[in-house]
Amino acid sequence: MVCAARGAGGDSASCPGIIDIVESCVSAGADLLEVNLQQHYDKPEIMEFVLNAIQEVTERKLCLSSNNLATLEAGLKTCKRPPVINYASLNTPLLQEVLPLASKYGASVILLISDPAVPRDARQMLAKAAVLVGVANEAGIPNERIILDPGIYHITGEPGQRHMADIIELLQTIPGVFEPSVGTTVWLANSSAGAPARLRPVIESALLMLMAGLGVSSVFLDVLRNENRRSVRLLKIIHNEVIYADGDLSL
Repeated sequence: MVCAARGAGGDSASCPGIIDIVESCVSAGADLLEVNLQQHYDKPEIMEFVLNAIQEVTERKLCLSSNNLATLEAGLKTCKRPPVINYASLNTPLLQEVLPLASKYGASVILLISDPAVPRDARQMLAKAAVLVGVANEAGIPNERIILDPGIYHITGEPGQRHMADIIELLQTIPGVFEPSVGTTVWLANSSAGAPARLRPVIESALLMLMAGLGVSSVFLDVLRNENRRSVRLLKIIHNEVIYADGDLSL
């Protein structure tokens, strides 16, 4: 699943801009749209307004990012179909309140295994994943609605490279650990933070292919970036989901 990691927010005057972004992301192949109000617009009324505007033009599934519990619940009430909540972790103060909301509204939830600022090794991450899945299950969220995020750290430094090796090991292990299976996701842009702008698309495109080979079930990326869109199209061609065309691979 291709998730468009694009923030949205603002007042009524920004509605045309929101719609333009949504339509562009959908046309580019996004299966899910992230609505991130955390930076400047984390208020219930704005979440409701933005979601209503988005749902006027698309039926794509949505992902809600908010640090405000009231804003999150307003979003859950407004969504026409159960969304994905991004995110909950053992270090999140609102963990015990977010999971009951996800259960109440039938939402899926992303569980962040490793804080990118404090990378863990594969063994530690697997143990933490098991605890998070257990807590989510106890809150009434089945494995089918759980998405594990290992927490990618930028690979422009040695800690990030070491952590990436552990993430690869973790992702290879997860399918054999959880029954029923859980989903997995990564945020591509985190991997290239700190790299020159001209190199970020190169890093992210390579990582996208690696993650696909590891069987990751979803990836958050900027679907409007040509390089990402080309890589996604190529993956769909390889999996015989679309018909090959030279133009689809041209920047």
